[in-house]
Amino acid sequence: MTARFSSLSKLRCGILMGLAILGLGCLAVSQLPALAQSGTSPRQSSTSIRTPDFDESVRWYQDKLGFRLIADQNFVQGRSAVLERSGFLVEVTEVDHLLQETRDPHATGNVTSVPVISILVPDVDEEIARLSKAGVEVLQEPADELDGRYRTAQIRDNGRHRIELREPINEGGFNATGR
Repeated sequence: MTARFSSLSKLRCGILMGLAILGLGCLAVSQLPALAQSGTSPRQSSTSIRTPDFDESVRWYQDKLGFRLIADQNFVQGRSAVLERSGFLVEVTEVDHLLQETRDPHATGNVTSVPVISILVPDVDEEIARLSKAGVEVLQEPADELDGRYRTAQIRDNGRHRIELREPINEGGFNATGR
């Protein structure tokens, strides 16, 4: 384990504990009604992305998706920031290069082939309309999943990370009307 990993892990653990102490947990607000109905307990939710465009990425997640900066640190190897939206944490880490990834032949530009972040939202169609107006690239228009439990769409952040937006819908099974 490197010193950098230890520092980032300690930062993330400290933030998660702080949120839990404040009663916020790591749970999107949009999940609360579904959890109350299903009796499921909240789960911690976080992800980490690596980017050479650190400042631009932090601003993008704040401006486009409404995340707020809750911590940042400078390391010899680069900078790191933790952002939060409804209890969901995103750690943005500055790197001088990205690992090679498999290209998705259906995506425009250089973007990950699978989502790296999945965020629950109250209304996928409304969120996609808002993000489209803000100039965010939509990779997949809103559609119901085959099992009828979620309506999903996919966008691309300012770099090459695919983000899935998920709206819980009829938990009882297939929803023939699409909502």
